[in-house]
Amino acid sequence: MSGLGEHRPVNADYAVSLLEQLKFFYEQKLLTDVVLLVDDTEFPCHKMVLAACSSYFRAMFMGGLSESKQTHVHLRNVDPATLQIIISYAYTGHLAISDSTVEPLYETACFLQVENALVQCRDYLVKKINPDNCVRMLSIGDLFSCSELKQSAKRMVEHKFPTVYRQDAFLQLSHELLLDVLSSDNLNVEKEETVREAAMLWLEYNMEARSQHLSSVLSQIRIDALSEVTQRAWFQGLPPNDKSVVVQGLYKSMPKFFKPRLGMTKEEMLIFIEALTETRLSVMVPALPASMVCYSPQAEKVYKLCNPPHNLQKMGTLVTPDNDVFIAGGEVLMETPFGRPVGGLQVMDSVDSFFWLDAQQNTWVAKTPMLCRRLKPSLVYCDGYIYAVGGDDVAGELTQHTVERYDPQKDEWSMVSPLPLAWSWCACVAARNCIYALTLDLTYCYLPRADAWVEMAGRPISRCHASAAVFGDLIFYLGGLHMAGPRSGPAVTADGSSLAVEIYDVGKNEWRWAAGVPAKRYTLPRAHAVALLGGLCVFVRETHVQERPRYAIYQYDVERDRWHLRQPVSERVLWELGDRFRCAVGKLYPSCLEESPWKPPTYLFSVDGVEEFEVDAAAPVSPPLV
Repeated sequence: MSGLGEHRPVNADYAVSLLEQLKFFYEQKLLTDVVLLVDDTEFPCHKMVLAACSSYFRAMFMGGLSESKQTHVHLRNVDPATLQIIISYAYTGHLAISDSTVEPLYETACFLQVENALVQCRDYLVKKINPDNCVRMLSIGDLFSCSELKQSAKRMVEHKFPTVYRQDAFLQLSHELLLDVLSSDNLNVEKEETVREAAMLWLEYNMEARSQHLSSVLSQIRIDALSEVTQRAWFQGLPPNDKSVVVQGLYKSMPKFFKPRLGMTKEEMLIFIEALTETRLSVMVPALPASMVCYSPQAEKVYKLCNPPHNLQKMGTLVTPDNDVFIAGGEVLMETPFGRPVGGLQVMDSVDSFFWLDAQQNTWVAKTPMLCRRLKPSLVYCDGYIYAVGGDDVAGELTQHTVERYDPQKDEWSMVSPLPLAWSWCACVAARNCIYALTLDLTYCYLPRADAWVEMAGRPISRCHASAAVFGDLIFYLGGLHMAGPRSGPAVTADGSSLAVEIYDVGKNEWRWAAGVPAKRYTLPRAHAVALLGGLCVFVRETHVQERPRYAIYQYDVERDRWHLRQPVSERVLWELGDRFRCAVGKLYPSCLEESPWKPPTYLFSVDGVEEFEVDAAAPVSPPLV
C-alpha cells in the first residue's frame, strides 16, 4: 500500500482537461465568486484561480482583508485590456505577449505579482533589446528592480552609446541612472568628448531643474582624456554662472591619469570562423575542435573568441557597419538514442539559429531563428537590415533559392524575393544600398525598395567559392575555383603566377581584370578579401606539399593597380587554421578576450628561430604597422 506522502507524477491529460473546464466556467460565468472592476469594465472570476497564479490576489482573498468578503473588487491604475490578458493566462497558461503588449503586461504583472508572467515578460524584453529601445528598457528595469533587464539594457546602452545619447529617452534618464552610465568604464566611445557632449545635452535639456546636479554630472567626465583643444574651449559650453567654479574645482581634483573607456581600447581584428588549430602532423599534434579566433595585425596577437553555441559548424558570419557580429544557420551534431555516433560516423543536423555577439561579455546571445535551415548562408547588411541569402543544399533547391530579411528593431525575419537561380554557394556584398550576389560567371543585384533581383554584367570566366569585398564603389572578386574548361582548379592569372582578381565598378556596371595577388607558393591557396587597415586587403593562406602553411596580408593600391605585402604573419603567432576557415573583420576589445593558449611545437621551426617567409621580389612591401 502506497504511503500518503509518496510523490506521484501529475497526470498531464487530466491537468489539461481541468484547465479547459475552468476556462469554460469563466467564459460562461459559472460559479464565479468575485467581480474585478476596472473603470466601467467587469471581469467575473473565481477567487481560487486568481489566488493560484497571483500573490497579490492570494494575500487579498486569504489574508483577512476586507476584500476577501467582498463580491466586487475595484482595481485602480490597471488597463482593462492588459488585465484581460492576465486573466486569460490564469485560466489557460498562455500569455499573449507582443511588442505592443509586453510593457503594460510587465507593469501589470509586477503590480499583481504574477511571477510566471513576470519571467516571460522579462525574457521577452531582454531578447527584444535593441539600440532604439535600450535606454527605455534600462529605465523599466530600474523602475521594477529587474536586475536581468537592467544589466542587459545597460550593456546595450554602453555598446551603442555614440548613437543613443542623443535620444529623448536618454535625455529623460533619472540623475542616478545617468551617473551610472557616464561613470562606466565600458562605454564604447573612441573619444572622451562624446561623454562630455552627452553630459551637457542632459544638463541643458532642463537646465533650471538640473543645475543642482552640475557638479556630480561633470565629475564623471575624465578631463585628462579630453584633447587640449577641448580643454581650452571647456568653459564655453558651461552655464555662465557656475562654469569657472565647478570646472576649475573639478580639474584640480581630477588625477592626472585616467582609465580609458572600453571603446578607446578596441582594435581592428581578423575574425577566423571555423579555425582548426591543428597541424597536418596529426600524429605529433592532436587535432583540436573547431573554434573562432581573432588576430590583431597591430599587436600581432591571437585571441580566443567565444566558440559558437552547441559547437555550430558551417554557419554564416557577418560584421555590420556598427560593428555587431552575427552568426546564422549551420549544423550541429545530432544526438542519437545511444549518445554516440551511428556506425562510427557523426550525424549532423542543419539548424536555423541566429546569434549576436555580446562583445563585452564575449558570449553569444540568441536572437529569433531564421525561417529556413541553412548551411553557410551568405549574410549581408544593407540599409538597416540583415539578409540571409541561399546556402548549401539542405532542403533541395528551395533553400538555395530563398532569401530572408532580419529586422533588428523588431527581432523578426521575413521572406523576400528569391534568387533567380538555385546556387549552392554565392558571395554577397552590399554597395550603394543594394545587394550584389556573385557566383559562376553571373552577377545579380537586389533592389530592396523594389524587392527584385536584376541581372547585371557577367564575368568572363566561371568560378565559385571566391571571396568578395567592397571598397568604395568597387567590388573585388578574387581566388576561388575555376568551374569549367582546361583551367579547372585554383583561379589564378593567365601565367599562373598569382591569384586572379576581378573588379566590378558599381557605377559603370562593368567588370575588369586587376593585378593578381602575388601569392606563389600554393597548391590551393585560401584567400579572403577584407576591408582592413583603411584599405582593401586580402588575407592569404599559402600551402605547398609537405610544407607548413604561410600567411600574409596584402593591400591593394587602387591608383597603381598593385598589391603590396602589408604584413607577413608570424607562424609562431598564428599557427594552423586548417583548410575550411573563413574570415571577417571587426573591432574587438582585447581586455574582453583571452590570448590564445595554443603554441606550436618548437621543433617545427628552425633552430635559430628565424621565420621562413618568402616574399615575391616583385611585390612592393609596405612600411610596418605602427
